[in-house]
Amino acid sequence: MRPMGIAGAAMEIVRSAVPVHGDCAVIVLCAEEELRDVLKYWFESLPVRTIVAADGYEANRALKHIASGLIVTDRVLPPWPGLDTFRDIRFANPRLRIAFIDDGSPDAAILARVTGVTVVLQRPLTRQKVIEALGRPELVA
Repeated sequence: MRPMGIAGAAMEIVRSAVPVHGDCAVIVLCAEEELRDVLKYWFESLPVRTIVAADGYEANRALKHIASGLIVTDRVLPPWPGLDTFRDIRFANPRLRIAFIDDGSPDAAILARVTGVTVVLQRPLTRQKVIEALGRPELVA
């Protein structure tokens, strides 16, 4: 068996948990604790099952075991070494949405879009824009 890189592992993980339309969890993978708490509160108020991942390893485990419809992240954390991971995840599961919270750098949003991010969220975040990232119009009030 040949060794699998991080990108290949991410693809295997995503393939193993294909989301069920309309009943999917949100995975929040953000560096800022306050941001994680706000996102969790907004999604759970819908109610949408929300998993807050401490790092990329935990996010990978969640992708493997939980049907997920959206990942929200403010940056790429280990073991996700770069934005190319977004491309690999979307390639493995085109229905999985990825929302990238723009960090303000001029190239981040462009790189995120090119590599497969579904939605780029500009700061300051609003509840409306974050909920729209789900791609479920029935939840948007």
